[in-house]
Amino acid sequence: MVSSVIALRIDDNTSDLIDKLIKYKLATSKADALRWTMQNGMQSAKKTVERKEKSQAIIRVWKERGLPKLPNDLSESSIKDRD
Repeated sequence: MVSSVIALRIDDNTSDLIDKLIKYKLATSKADALRWTMQNGMQSAKKTVERKEKSQAIIRVWKERGLPKLPNDLSESSIKDRD
């Protein structure tokens, strides 16, 4: 397959979306992020980035406050169920 180089002018929102795809390791380069966005659509890319941002926010809270405590009986019952 022969590839060709095309210069594109994109708006700031699309540029930010592409940067976030790279930041969350959904793409390895800007070309890869743009290709992924074209294949999956802008709405799909935005939803994916939103889900990643929400999960990162949850992880950040857990790092600050610690993991939520499980009830004592929950962990014991789950161990008994495995046996």
